[in-house]
Amino acid sequence: MVEVPLARVWQLPDGTACLLLKDPSAENWRIRVLRNTITLRTEAFGSPIVAMDQAKQWRAAYERRVESA
Repeated sequence: MVEVPLARVWQLPDGTACLLLKDPSAENWRIRVLRNTITLRTEAFGSPIVAMDQAKQWRAAYERRVESA
């Protein structure tokens, strides 16, 4: 599986970033949260719109963690 990064959905000051990815041979879209080179979370979605909406919710959760640290 060769995933192609299409967009950086968001990035936080601590290096946490969320990417929208697509595997050209698959029908799903992936959202992946990374901190530097470590994958924190990955999930597949049938629609890029749904994936990006979920990414916004994830950002709120990761922002709270950064603010409390």
